[in-house]
Amino acid sequence: MSDGMQWIVRFELPNGGPGPATVASDDLAAEFDAVVVLLLRDHYCQVSRERASAYSDAFGQFAAEDVAVVGALSDTEERAGYWRKRYDLDYPVLADSSEGPSAAEADAGAATAMTDGTPRFDAFSDIELGVDTLPGIGVLDTRSKYPRLVHSEGGETLQECPTPEEALDAALEAIA
Repeated sequence: MSDGMQWIVRFELPNGGPGPATVASDDLAAEFDAVVVLLLRDHYCQVSRERASAYSDAFGQFAAEDVAVVGALSDTEERAGYWRKRYDLDYPVLADSSEGPSAAEADAGAATAMTDGTPRFDAFSDIELGVDTLPGIGVLDTRSKYPRLVHSEGGETLQECPTPEEALDAALEAIA
């Protein structure tokens, strides 16, 4: 994030992972001080698969620090469920697919996907804008009335996505 700007990020999305069928930011805010949102690219992205598994392995460390972890795919609930089962993930995997612009917006040149064809996020679009490439993370401070995006990070290349340890450090620093 730059210039001290903080965006409110609220969501209520279908969950293909463990936990309730729908995960809402308000419910997470009632239970945790921060939320790390892991924006995943797609099933074909090796780095996204590796990061998803690494964050699952570190799930207990996040919980011990009162930080929630949610994965997000710009895809369907069924695909999110597939990720959860295929990679044995311990955290919610949210389906956040943008339905794309209307015909008028498309004619006006609105982007429906990233330049490489990766679909755009909807509820997590503000986080997506703050990362150079996917996979990436966003940290939401949930201690106030509305969850605020206080940190986002990706990399110039796919391989530079923050590790779980780096994401936890960023979350703890943001809410210190």
